[in-house]
Amino acid sequence: MKKEEKKLIHRALDGEVTKHETKRLVRKIETDVNLRSEYEGLKKVVQESEKLRVDVPAGFVQRVLRGVSQPPPPPRA
Repeated sequence: MKKEEKKLIHRALDGEVTKHETKRLVRKIETDVNLRSEYEGLKKVVQESEKLRVDVPAGFVQRVLRGVSQPPPPPRA
């Protein structure tokens, strides 16, 4: 499988492809068993991960964003 085909699969599963790209991927999946297998496997992973629910503590997102927006401390001498 080519790197370009793998990227196309990921983009398709993320909903980031055009109609033309979708048609191209469907044609490739219909004729390439390995590509179809890769697509189906990743599709299952995406479907299962969408079922997961993670509860985070109140303010978690804000604390993370605050932490990444601050410059790192200077190196110790």
